[in-house]
Amino acid sequence: MDEYTPVPTDDKLTRIATLGKDFVSLANEIADIESLLKDKKKIFERLSTDIIPDAMHSVGMTAFEIGNRYTLKVAPVLVVKLPKENVDEADAWLDANGHGGMMKRKIEVFVPKNVDPEQLENLKRGIEALEFDYEEGKSIHYQTLNKWSREMESEGEVIPETIFEVYRSSKTVIEE
Repeated sequence: MDEYTPVPTDDKLTRIATLGKDFVSLANEIADIESLLKDKKKIFERLSTDIIPDAMHSVGMTAFEIGNRYTLKVAPVLVVKLPKENVDEADAWLDANGHGGMMKRKIEVFVPKNVDPEQLENLKRGIEALEFDYEEGKSIHYQTLNKWSREMESEGEVIPETIFEVYRSSKTVIEE
C-alpha cells in the first residue's frame, strides 16, 4: 500500500456497512410506499371518475354535502385530441366554421452535416432558393384545443367527432 493511503479501521468499515444496510432498507421502504401510493391513486381515481359519479347520477344529484364542511360535486370532464392524420381536415373544418387561426404551422428543414455557415445564413434568407428538402407541419397546442373545446361545449356547439377524438366523463371534486 501507498504510505499516503489511509488504512480503514474496523470501526469505519462497520460504520460503512451499517450505512449501506440503512440505505438499502430505506430504498426498499420507499419502493413499498410508492407502490402503496400507486394503488391508492388507482382506487381514488376509480372513486372520483366512476363510483361516486355513478352513485350521484343514479339519484339525480350533482352535489352532496358530506358534513365536516365538505361538499362532493360531480364535474364534467372533456378532453379533445387531434389525431395527426386528421390535421388537414381539422384545419379546413376550423376555417370553415369560424375557428381559423388555431392551427400552428411549422417548416422543418433538413440541413446536411457540416454545412457551411454562410450556406446556413443563405438558408435563413431563402429555403427554397437553396433547394433544401423541407417538411411542413401543422398542430394545435393541447391547451388551446382544450380551451376551445370547453367553449364549444358551453355554447352548445358540436365538436366533430369524426375529426377530433372526444372523451367525456365526470369526476368528483371536493369543496370546502
